[in-house]
Amino acid sequence: MTWAKLVQRWPKHVGKFIAGAVFTWSIIVLLTTLCTNFAGIMAIRFFLGMFESIIGPVFVIITSNWWTRPEQAFRTAFWLSGTPIGNFFGGILSYALGRIHGSVATWKIFFLFFGSLSLAFSFVLMYLMPDNQNNARWLNDRQKLIAVERVRENQTVTADNEWKWHQFWEALRDPQTIFFFVTAMGNTMPSTFASQFSSQIVKGFGFTAIQTTLISTCPAAVIQLLTFLVFSYIASCHNNIRLYLSILVSIPPLIGASLLHTLPTTNTAGRLAGYFLTYTHSMSFTLSAGLMASNYAGNTKKSTASGIIFAGWAAGLIAGPQFFLEREAPTYNLAFKMLMGCYALMIILPILQLMWYKYENGRRDRLRNDSSVNTRPEFTDDTDFEQWRTFRYTM
Repeated sequence: MTWAKLVQRWPKHVGKFIAGAVFTWSIIVLLTTLCTNFAGIMAIRFFLGMFESIIGPVFVIITSNWWTRPEQAFRTAFWLSGTPIGNFFGGILSYALGRIHGSVATWKIFFLFFGSLSLAFSFVLMYLMPDNQNNARWLNDRQKLIAVERVRENQTVTADNEWKWHQFWEALRDPQTIFFFVTAMGNTMPSTFASQFSSQIVKGFGFTAIQTTLISTCPAAVIQLLTFLVFSYIASCHNNIRLYLSILVSIPPLIGASLLHTLPTTNTAGRLAGYFLTYTHSMSFTLSAGLMASNYAGNTKKSTASGIIFAGWAAGLIAGPQFFLEREAPTYNLAFKMLMGCYALMIILPILQLMWYKYENGRRDRLRNDSSVNTRPEFTDDTDFEQWRTFRYTM
């Protein structure tokens, strides 16, 4: 929420916020190598999470301001695909770095390497990351004008930096904020579960710990990446199918979780297949992030909602591990119930959200007086509620 409010207050410095956040967390990653106890690690992780948390909310705002509604699904998936791409190359690099045996501890080599890589990238961002269309280095004056005008139809773009409390409260009572918050939390709660069981399943084939890291990480990352790109591309080519796709991609994880829970431990191949099936589940949040960019108008409202939704994402990461009760090892019955419950919720929730969008769009159509509609949308800081005559929700 804090980052979202800061970005809303200074919208002309978005690129600098991102570059500064990456630079700071790079330093924090490098400083991790100096930790010698649990308290030090916890302090470092706290500040690392604080500066990493800027990315999601701010990228939603950038997506909304730079791309048209049909384009937003694929662009959102593109920046969220950094997770599976990072997991893929991270698994390979972890395998390679893990084979280094020298005077420096292996775990320190990981942090030194990835911290240095992030630090170098932060300088690239400082030079190339624009705050808005008007200071993009790679656009000439004509292209800058086109870049601004092409998003006029979104009815979500504004550079207004005044904090408006009525928009803040509107974001809190907007039903879609609840839908997105629960979706974010329901997507991240199972994350620890997947990582917990992947190592156990792959180790069952007789691989070493470092080989397990490579095998369990890379194929899952490829599945996740392909799911992101394929389904987001389909969503960009066809209007109002994002929530239908969200329902579709939530079915394989439910099947996969059932396989993991019911198959005997001796059936390692079947359990591994079930584990890989669970990796399509994050696509539902990817589609939701694209809808966030499309369906919130008003700078304060958009920033507030984005902060709340990613708070739900973080809350899910905190809540998920609490279902792993040590006394239930190795079956973790409660954790499996949580997992399957979350995946089932990811099927039910888009249906309810779809029903609300259809109802609200239909209600606005019935109330609208066509003679009063301005056929050319203006760049305004009005919210999607205030623009009810012309604003229709993307589904």
